Amino acid sequence: MSPLASISPVTRPLAASALTSAGAAASSARPSPADLQKASRQFEAILVRQMIGPAIEPMMSGGSLGGSEGSGSGGGVYAYMLTDVLSNSITTGGGLGLSAVISRQLSPSSADAAE
Repeated sequence: MSPLASISPVTRPLAASALTSAGAAASSARPSPADLQKASRQFEAILVRQMIGPAIEPMMSGGSLGGSEGSGSGGGVYAYMLTDVLSNSITTGGGLGLSAVISRQLSPSSADAAE
C-alpha cells in the first residue's frame, strides 16, 4: 500500500478570518531592499557555481593537472572549494548582472508599496 493512500483530503473550508490574518501578516513582513539584494546575490552565486562546476571538473579529476582518475588525492574537495570561491568572487565583483534583475523582480512595485 502506498504511503500516500493513507492521507485523507481536507473536507472543511478554511475560515475567512484565517485567510485575512495570514494575508495581513505576509504584507507586513516584507523584506528590506538590503535583504533582497543579498538574497539575489546568493542566488546568482548558486547559478554561477552550477555553470562553473562542469568546467572545472575535468581539470581537477586529473585531465590537466596530471593526476590519475580515482587516485584518491581529494581533487573533488578542492574542485568544490575552487568552484565555490570562484563563483562568490564573480558575483561579488558585479557578476553576470542577474542579481540586479532578480532583486528588481522581488522588490515590491510602487503600486504595492502605496497600499
